[in-house]
Amino acid sequence: MIYIDTFLYYTLFSSIVLFYGIGLNQISIIGNELSRQIIFFIKTILSIFSTSILTYLVVAFILVPLELVEIFPVICLLIFIAFNSFAEGLVRLTTGTETTEFIISFLIVLISIFQSNSILDTMVICLSSICGILILIPFIHVLRNRLIVFGHSYFERYLCIFFIFLAILLLLISVFDVSWLNVGVIK
Repeated sequence: MIYIDTFLYYTLFSSIVLFYGIGLNQISIIGNELSRQIIFFIKTILSIFSTSILTYLVVAFILVPLELVEIFPVICLLIFIAFNSFAEGLVRLTTGTETTEFIISFLIVLISIFQSNSILDTMVICLSSICGILILIPFIHVLRNRLIVFGHSYFERYLCIFFIFLAILLLLISVFDVSWLNVGVIK
């Protein structure tokens, strides 16, 4: 039950895009080519999960006993670069498309390691962070298509209206009391 609460908390009420700003620039310019996005998300999900699992194991079984937990972001960066480079090379060789992305995946891994207590908790936070991004994408497509209807100068107005839309969405989410979803903070 606690994992469902954690999933809902990090997906809806503590969205990494809205509250942390992770991926805000990428979401605002996501293209309409669906096949590239599917390959991009599969590669990103694989690199996030593999990096999170390995980093959690390294931190829990190597860095904690040696009392070197302070250097885990560097270890996480090295592991992430290895997995992400391998996945990017594999995607380029098999499909011929470029799916280069660094900051969103790395920050999701860091948040999941920082805010978890177990490997399953890390996986749930990773999955919910990715779902938070995926939930926001249809809203962005609807906003973009609506602005296209209004005229040719939508690129000039798009980012301004986009940030107003995100601010309103953030205010709507912040109105609700969701402290019951994150029971770890209350204890």
